[in-house]
Amino acid sequence: MKFSVFPALLALAVSGSCDNTSRKPLTYGTIPAGTYSPPKNSSVITLLDLVKSRDDLTTLAGVLAECGGFLQAFDTAATWSYTFFAPSNAAFNNTGAYFSTYAATSKGKRWLGNLIQHHYVPNSQLKTSSFNTSYTRIQTGSFLYVGTQIIEGQLMLNKVSTVTSGDLPVTSGIVHVIDHILDPSAQIFELEVGKTSQSFIAGSCSNPKLPYC
Repeated sequence: MKFSVFPALLALAVSGSCDNTSRKPLTYGTIPAGTYSPPKNSSVITLLDLVKSRDDLTTLAGVLAECGGFLQAFDTAATWSYTFFAPSNAAFNNTGAYFSTYAATSKGKRWLGNLIQHHYVPNSQLKTSSFNTSYTRIQTGSFLYVGTQIIEGQLMLNKVSTVTSGDLPVTSGIVHVIDHILDPSAQIFELEVGKTSQSFIAGSCSNPKLPYC
């Protein structure tokens, strides 16, 4: 069984300052000064490297900076496979006032963290060729599902979000830029929809034979 370090890093970063009583409820703790950061080989292209290299992902870069620990997690040299659906600037703009108002609140920032994790698929590199015209679903790092389908030659997610730039390579991973965010709170569970082949996500119930499912 493979274990994805990415969700664990996020959880550790978020909870690392939970004993700081001066911090407001529902806010991210700051990274303690002197926290160890592993060295990164110059040949490695992390998820953060790609995000910062693209003009259409500047809003996402700002969101990552607001969520404690996410910059560090995104700059980790992954030793596991993964897929990330990166919301473009247009994706955030397509939420209208919802993003600009709710995301500015403490609860909104917590929502952003869960939102970003819902765009991340650990342990699988899912290229656009992994999908076809049949409507299927994939499981994400939030353990929830996203609908996938090729429509008129383009990969669509939840029948709303279009992959505008796909199969962007990073070290150990694949990135797809999308034009609408994938909100986990908007998911409609469709048991009858088939699943796209992907590797097991530790902690999930994608294998119903596990004793905790």
